[in-house]
Order: sequence, then structure tokens, then C-alpha cells
Amino acid sequence: MFCDKYRRVTDNYRKGYKIRMNDIILKYLQRTAGKEEKERLLAWLRESDANKKTFIDLQDIWLASGKTPVHAPGYTENAFRIFEESVRRNEQNSRSSKRSIRPFLRIAASVAILLICSIGGYYIGRNTPDIVYIEKEAVIMNQAIMGKGSKGSVILPDGSVAWLNTNSKLTYPEKFSDKYRKVKLEGEGYFEVKKNEQAPFFVETNQMTVNVLGTSFDVKDYSDKMNSETTLLTGKVEIQLPNNPNSILLKPNQRIILDKETGVHEIRQVDASEYILWINEKLVCNNEKLSVILHKIKLWYGMELVCQPGTPVDQRLSLTIRKESPDEIFKLLEMIVPIRYSIKDDVIYVKPK
Repeated sequence: MFCDKYRRVTDNYRKGYKIRMNDIILKYLQRTAGKEEKERLLAWLRESDANKKTFIDLQDIWLASGKTPVHAPGYTENAFRIFEESVRRNEQNSRSSKRSIRPFLRIAASVAILLICSIGGYYIGRNTPDIVYIEKEAVIMNQAIMGKGSKGSVILPDGSVAWLNTNSKLTYPEKFSDKYRKVKLEGEGYFEVKKNEQAPFFVETNQMTVNVLGTSFDVKDYSDKMNSETTLLTGKVEIQLPNNPNSILLKPNQRIILDKETGVHEIRQVDASEYILWINEKLVCNNEKLSVILHKIKLWYGMELVCQPGTPVDQRLSLTIRKESPDEIFKLLEMIVPIRYSIKDDVIYVKPK
């Protein structure tokens, strides 16, 4: 099915466009395209929605197929033949090892947003590339998307690292500006930012902007949640809130919580390390009280938890969580602890048996 989709895309593509555009697209996918070639690609994308769809389909296939030789003999004439052979080889390998590809790499940049930029503009596209103007320079914007139950990480162009929690999306440029670094987050992300005083780092959400010089912090802003939150682990960040002319400075182990409806915010002193438990491969609890384990589970899954009086919260047990669902974990807990549970609307309800 994968190769069939590839053939349909490339057959249509061969009929309508010259070898030169094939060459430019392949160079872009291999990150060797020059400024003029990127501008030609952008102009071609402006011509029709069909061109945009072709580009996205080819990029999806490229990400799934692995690397293609950059300058093989007869590169221009044989580029798509080489590409197709790579797709076939990798499709066969992927049948036996689909899980070997990190979830993030299978999804990251599957939707490219092409931007031609002007001062102050910032556009987030959805399904197809789109074009606006920022600083009069052609900029490629990539989207990293985590679906339900998926987590992953990406290295940003400056070497900073972003981890994305489930149901989250990060939009970031192929190359940062020399004056600033800006990304757009929907959902939850943990960032370890490379220090660069000449180019401050900004994380934008629908409710707040986090201004960073070089630090590690967690930002959480789901569209269906009542609060928007930022937790600082190291360094310092400035928070800009809507309708608030003054920035708010966070210190390590502080968490700011903004009520989206009222616009009221509060700052709490917390153990910030607890709020990034979700980035780890596994959650290990060794001989800990049920109350502590339930708190960690809440943070691990990013869910709310309601514990009724009488629940044996002082009982100690050991537990390791890897990729199990909340249902799987609580079914296990019901077998070893006298509790009952239910889950509704991302809230876990726990009561004594």
C-alpha cells in the first residue's frame, strides 16, 4: 500500500513537472537546497493546492523511507528511481520493525509549512503548506505532532531539545533567526534550551508567551483544559500573559497557573522535577506509599485524580510503568490494593473497595 501511494504520487508528479523541480525537492529533503532553490520551491507551491499536496506526500514518504544518496551518478535523471528503490527497501524492513522508528520521527515534519516572512508575522498552518511574510526571507516551518498515547522528542535547529507529551504539537522553523528563536506549542512540552543571549528563545501558546535565555522548563496549554501552566526547573524565564503589560519572572521550582476564563494567575512553589516525569521511558516506584504513587501516576499521564476518603493511601507497594494505559495500571492496582477506580473525561476516580 505504501509503494502504491508512492507510485501514484510520483507518476502524477512526473507528468506535470520538469526534472529541475524534482532535483530541488530532493535537495530540500536532503537539506542541501540553496536560498534560490528554496524560493523556486515556494513559488511552485504557490501555483496550486495540488503542488502543495504533492510536496507533503513526498515529504511523508521521504521521512518513512530513510536517506537517499545525495550525489549518485546520474543524480538528476535517476533521482526518483533511487528514491523509489529506497522506499521499497525500507517498506520491507518496516514490516518487521515498525516500532523501531521513534514515534516522533515518524510524525515530525510530516506537515511542512512554508513561510515567506515579513516583520512580526507568525502563521501556523494545518494540512498543507501555506505562505506568509516574515523578515522577507524564505523559511520552512515544520510541525511535530504527538497523537493520543504517544510521546517523543526533537532536536531543534539550535541544538535545543523539546519533548512533546501526548496530544501535543510543536511548530518550529528549519532555521532560527539570528535575532530570536520562536516556536509554537499546543499541548505540553518540556524544553532544554541552549543559551544564546543574542537570540532569546520564545515558546508561544494560545494563552502565554515564555521568554527564555537558556534554561529547562515545562509548558502545558491544552485547548480543552481550564488552565495554562509553566514550571521552571533551572535558569529563569519571563512569562507574558494576555492583557498584562508586565512580565512575570519565574524562579526554579516555581509553577505559574493561569485560569483561562478569569485571567487570574497564581505562582506556586513546587518540586519541578515531578512535573517532567512523563519524559522518561519508565516510571519506577519502589516501596512507596499509594498516595505518592497516585500523585506520580497523575503527573505521568497528565490526568486529574480524585481520591475518596477511606482509600488506603498509606499502603506501600512497588510498581513500574512503561507504556501501559491508565486502565491497565489501575486494573493491576485493584488486584494488589483494596481499591476501585473509574475514568471519565481524563479524570481518575479512586475509592476504597
